[in-house]
Amino acid sequence: MKLLVIATFFGAMSALCGPITYNVNRTIGAGSVSGTIQTDGTVGILGSSNILDWNLLLNDGTASFTNLGPASGNNSEMLFTATTNLTATPSQLLFDFDGPLGGVMFQSPFIGSGVNYWCVQTTQALCVAAGFVGEGVTVSSSLETSALTGNQVIGTAATGVVPEPSSLALIGLGVTGLLARRAGAGRTRRQTATA
Repeated sequence: MKLLVIATFFGAMSALCGPITYNVNRTIGAGSVSGTIQTDGTVGILGSSNILDWNLLLNDGTASFTNLGPASGNNSEMLFTATTNLTATPSQLLFDFDGPLGGVMFQSPFIGSGVNYWCVQTTQALCVAAGFVGEGVTVSSSLETSALTGNQVIGTAATGVVPEPSSLALIGLGVTGLLARRAGAGRTRRQTATA
């Protein structure tokens, strides 16, 4: 019974660590990108399969367009060449602009169309000239860029969406200790009653 309670508890807690939606709100030159990126909840280095969906309003300073991922309308594609550059915590989505060659781009109607994209890149020519490190956004008329360095937060999760792993561990230890204490008290009562 005790093991069932503990297993049920940890099963319920791991369900809280499901998909995470990160809010994006970036100013890029005269342009901007705002909206959301949803991941599968992985904490640490992310790959393309960890990104489930996106809903990103692009603005290049003169025109706007919304890129929608597979679950939001599916009018755009993602190009993912990052290796260890894109990482996530339960509260932040980060891109390391000083990391290895790579980047991430969301573009409509398809990768390579030359319009309607937001990208973050290191020194490869993913969306801006080779050697450029930072992000770019374009809709139709102009490319806006921001040069960036270091590990930058590009998205933040809503407050309290996912508990920190260390908090889950402490809660688990507390429940385990409480159950062990109750079990010990029950044994003592039974031993006293049979004596």
